[in-house]
Amino acid sequence: MENNKFKQLCGKINYNTYNNIQNTLWFSGVGLILTNDLISQQYPMLNKPVDILIYSTLVANLAMTWSHGKNYTKDITQISELYEEFIKNYNKLNKTFDLSDPIQIYTMFNYLLYKGYLSKDKNFEFSGKQARDIDGLSGTNVITGKAVCRHISAMLTNILNDYGIESSQLSVYSRDYSIEIKLLDEQKYTKEELINWVRTHITDEKTYEFVMKLIDELVDKHNKNIEISSKMIDIKNPLIRMIGNHAISFAFKDGKSYFLDPTQTRIYRMNEFDKSILYDEECELPIRLSTSIILNNSKDFKKMKKKILEQYPSISKETEKLMIVETLDICNNNMDIFEQFYNENSELYNDISDKVLKIKKRKSFIK
Repeated sequence: MENNKFKQLCGKINYNTYNNIQNTLWFSGVGLILTNDLISQQYPMLNKPVDILIYSTLVANLAMTWSHGKNYTKDITQISELYEEFIKNYNKLNKTFDLSDPIQIYTMFNYLLYKGYLSKDKNFEFSGKQARDIDGLSGTNVITGKAVCRHISAMLTNILNDYGIESSQLSVYSRDYSIEIKLLDEQKYTKEELINWVRTHITDEKTYEFVMKLIDELVDKHNKNIEISSKMIDIKNPLIRMIGNHAISFAFKDGKSYFLDPTQTRIYRMNEFDKSILYDEECELPIRLSTSIILNNSKDFKKMKKKILEQYPSISKETEKLMIVETLDICNNNMDIFEQFYNENSELYNDISDKVLKIKKRKSFIK
């Protein structure tokens, strides 16, 4: 009963107000701690009341944090309902094309993501500049048109779960790239091929933006032919290497494990000799399982941890490639359905985006 009353109270205020109250309690408590000695010396009779006030404000702050009351605030409840509507509408597409395997669902998701069909104004950009990291609603950033890996993998994870496929977000450590751009006498790569290379190789946002701008400048404005090459290097910051800096989606279906990277359009497998490493044809990614709890609720994290530690196999590469080709063929031959889907959901996109961008930003270390 008390919990319901608390939720009802939270439902009368918005997310930003909840945060402001929480922050005020914290700073008030800390401020009283710092000035307590001075107050006690000048007004000894206030010593006990001040101690009680300090205790009360800090306990109230912790209670607001542990209760996750901000998830029940008025605007978050509205965003959650709208986002759930979008996810269910999206999964109607999977049903329309009879997609059932995580590889198929991932492939169509990637196709629609980078063509803008999942974002407001049909414009998607790999960027965290306007990110709103709301617990359980990180995927809504894709709809605003600017998102990075923790948002993109969150939306795919939400889609898979709603579709009845067990899925969670997984934190990994992605090494950095030393980029070299070479001018060529003749064209070797189209601009689209160069852009796809950047999307599938670079997870650092600043490097991504720089190389993309460079492609525009050299190819479009100066009509140059270029080739991009890279060498993988370790990130200097030991904390990033330890906790990870990239988020992907883990899925489990019919006794098979799937390690899906919708941000870079890549699919990984577990290293046969070192189960803490994922790999594909080009790179290795150490799993950072313990820090993945930040990206998931405790129930989903425990299920994922159990499945990964039990080391279930992946599907064969041949089957994987066949499903990707067949799903892309479906996508290319059904653009009219995607256009209809976008038009039917454009108002929903606008509503979600407007509400999400009114939420104040907070920082995150996972790109």
